[in-house]
Amino acid sequence: MQSSSLATNLDVGADDAKLTLEKFADGGIACLRFTGTIDESFEGKKLADTVRCETLLLDLGGVKKISSFGIREWVDFITAACKQAGAVVLIECGPKVVDQLNMVANFAGSGRVYSFYAPYRCDYCDAEHRVLMTADRDHETVRSMKPPTRPCPTCKDAMYFDEDPTSYFSYLLSQERFELSAEMEFFLASRLNYSVSDVARKLRVDKLIEGRLTYVRLAGDLDSGFPREKLADGLEGPVLVDVSAIGRIEPAGAAEWRGFVQMITPMIEQLYLVGVGPAFLEKLTRRDDLGAKGLVLTIALPYQCQACETHSTFAIDVELAYDVLKLAQAPGYRCGHCKAPLTCAASEAVLAALPGLPRPTVGAELKRVAAELTTRKLEKKKNAPAAAALAALAAGPPQAARGGGLATGVVSALVALVLVGGGFAGYRLWMERRAPDLGKITATSEPTRPSWVVIGAAGAGSCAEAEAGLSCVGASAFSPVQDDAIEEARDVALEAIAGAVAQRIDSPTWRAAAPLWEAARVAKLGALESNPTSSQARREVRQSRQAVARMLLATSAGAISPSPTNRYWEERTSRDGKQYVAYARFTVPRAALDRMIAEYAKEAKALGATVVGVFPLLGWRYPEVKDGAIVVALEGGRLKELGVAGQFVMLEVGGRKITGPESFASLLPEEISRLQSSGGTLELMVQAGDGAPRAFKDQIVRKAAPGSAARPGQGRKPVNNININVWDKTAGRGAGRDDPTQ
Repeated sequence: MQSSSLATNLDVGADDAKLTLEKFADGGIACLRFTGTIDESFEGKKLADTVRCETLLLDLGGVKKISSFGIREWVDFITAACKQAGAVVLIECGPKVVDQLNMVANFAGSGRVYSFYAPYRCDYCDAEHRVLMTADRDHETVRSMKPPTRPCPTCKDAMYFDEDPTSYFSYLLSQERFELSAEMEFFLASRLNYSVSDVARKLRVDKLIEGRLTYVRLAGDLDSGFPREKLADGLEGPVLVDVSAIGRIEPAGAAEWRGFVQMITPMIEQLYLVGVGPAFLEKLTRRDDLGAKGLVLTIALPYQCQACETHSTFAIDVELAYDVLKLAQAPGYRCGHCKAPLTCAASEAVLAALPGLPRPTVGAELKRVAAELTTRKLEKKKNAPAAAALAALAAGPPQAARGGGLATGVVSALVALVLVGGGFAGYRLWMERRAPDLGKITATSEPTRPSWVVIGAAGAGSCAEAEAGLSCVGASAFSPVQDDAIEEARDVALEAIAGAVAQRIDSPTWRAAAPLWEAARVAKLGALESNPTSSQARREVRQSRQAVARMLLATSAGAISPSPTNRYWEERTSRDGKQYVAYARFTVPRAALDRMIAEYAKEAKALGATVVGVFPLLGWRYPEVKDGAIVVALEGGRLKELGVAGQFVMLEVGGRKITGPESFASLLPEEISRLQSSGGTLELMVQAGDGAPRAFKDQIVRKAAPGSAARPGQGRKPVNNININVWDKTAGRGAGRDDPTQ
């Protein structure tokens, strides 16, 4: 989520504030919040040019006045904005705005009014009040033009509607009843801590069983009505609770939550929380709040950029960022607009709660499932077809034709495996059917298709030399979910960068590691080619791409930005519904590219083994490996005697992680030297083959101190970990504990 604040200095009266505009954006939804006076200084067309979203929300609750020239600028703005955005919704329209809606043609453009303020008056306390009404809840009231009396918030006496209903509701009568989508409600009420209603949002609970995992999504306010007994009934196994849509947390609701946690702790294996926002983090993440089995997997913290006044919210993986969070600090990020460092805007109370979070240790598979379930539940509230399409996407390409995606009745794919220079295996997923079979283009992220977009290949990644360095473009497969297509395009482009780097490393030693990922890549893509409708084949390709992208960002030392340089998407609508295809472009500066090539090509030697660092494309074979060193050559020595072989990935030495070739070359001799002084077992954790990592152990006997008499056999390395009885070799001399007669 990003927001920016803009202010214009206007020559207005003392009672009128200058216009302040705040902009918030998250995914395909943007919100513009207006406060003050709209006059001729408001540059409507200029503002409309910045609108790039599917849904635009206009918050007009703070508008105090609109001048005649301001109306002209506003109409220019709304006309252009409605062309830029897929949908425009006006919220919290004050009486001044409602008056203009009634008098000025095209004041709302093609947008719709969801909520507006109605003027009420209490004669008993001689006060005026505004009551928020909505297009869904108060639709019948508007149609009847008989607003009911309301209790005065001051004296509780009845207050009455203080306008002529016939004139005040004239524009609103022309609207049909409609409700906010689940995405808009989530955006306003949760991400921005904002509500479009003056009444509390009733908590909604969704529950889904995925294998042994129970997924629960809570949306609304946490108050005394929290149904802890009903929710706890029957829970077992691991439980994943999504709290990202929680709004207000009242004291009674917090108490009910703690009771719920205590109730389910004896019944479940583990409690995982995702989407923990600042309010929940501050109030409900202490040890007694989480219980003995509670773990927070992801949190969301606000950031701000001092350079361009941009505000952002970042989802943070607690496990990955734990070493920073335990210091009551937030991880560092850079602004997506100006690339300047961001400052965490969380309160001191929120930051103080970070060190108390228990450290979660979970596998990549659980994180993947959590991400899928969170997305699936968010989309489910739209309508049945959207829910079905998203469920199909989470499981892979559907067998039926409906819902789009890769390899359906609308789109089929051909995987072309091409051996590129340096042994790097590249591929492209080509669409057999093109538009118009895919339907008409009904929306795009930009008015015109950028020149860097290559049309015709779905799921394809490619790189080309550019003046500044390297330009890599990734295209997604067709998907019924826009965010899924955007994410896939990003991963495809990042994998293309990894492939381009691999081609440019000319070290024969380093190339000995390439078969590790090439064979796995060819096998997975071949499986998808032979059976394009296979959910498992598609899932493995997607997971491998995601692993490559994660490893590239983690090991490139900041050379690659996590956000693409450019993005573009298209929406196509056919009789089977909507489908999206997205494109992402990364521009890698020449210096950054050269630095990555040099770093990845580094090698080191220790105990007869030559190793190089792990490379991002290893994600095709081992998606959970993050650090280590790959054995590319092996001479005689202790490691070879232990059974270590080429293309083994060395992960740990004596429980300490290997972070690269230099790390391996220093940790291994250091550990052996330590054990020779004290005696003990040399333990290496190694990833070999397709199974789980396994340990290689070697018993090291303590060396005798200088000048001391060594016992027979002391200092010899046991062979195959079997102790040798030296009694026969000493012929009984110096009988001691090795004497079988003692």
